Amino acid sequence: MKARSVLSALSARPVRRLAVTAALGLTASTLLGGCGFETRQQAAAIVNGHVIHEADVQETAKQLKAAKFDTAESIVVTGLIAAPLLDEALASTGGFQPDASYASALAAISNPTETTKAFVFAATVLQQEQVPPAVEAKYQAAVKSADVSVNPKFGSFVTTAGPVFFALGPATPSWIKPSQATSPAPTAPAAP
Repeated sequence: MKARSVLSALSARPVRRLAVTAALGLTASTLLGGCGFETRQQAAAIVNGHVIHEADVQETAKQLKAAKFDTAESIVVTGLIAAPLLDEALASTGGFQPDASYASALAAISNPTETTKAFVFAATVLQQEQVPPAVEAKYQAAVKSADVSVNPKFGSFVTTAGPVFFALGPATPSWIKPSQATSPAPTAPAAP
């Protein structure tokens, strides 16, 4: 009888270890998976793995508004999506050379954040009338190949014609189908 209980206890240990290991693994993956979900929920957009946080978008819009550049948050997101793609396109030409319009815009903003500087950089470059064709082609290629996801609050990423080569359009979830306009059925006149 004693031998049997020892044997039962020994065979139960691997099962218990397996259960404990599985529980620990499940807990760890849940905790780690939750972190990624929270980051995605707080992101205004993600460009090639770089997260543009919604708080940074709000702070940039606030700084721009204080400097009398009343800019909607969706426009800020557009500029912040364009900034790293423009930087990549300009790298072969020696990078961005700040001009008077960039310096003037930054001078009007009290203590601009790095995100605000990135937005002003993108706005300055996109508003230049003489962007070299090679830079424009590289930027357009970067836009087309970019892995961009946008928080539906700001719309959806849609490629377009220049000078920005993309827009944030209305986000319509795939499960919402537009209703078809139906005309009411004709009614017969009431009998007297």
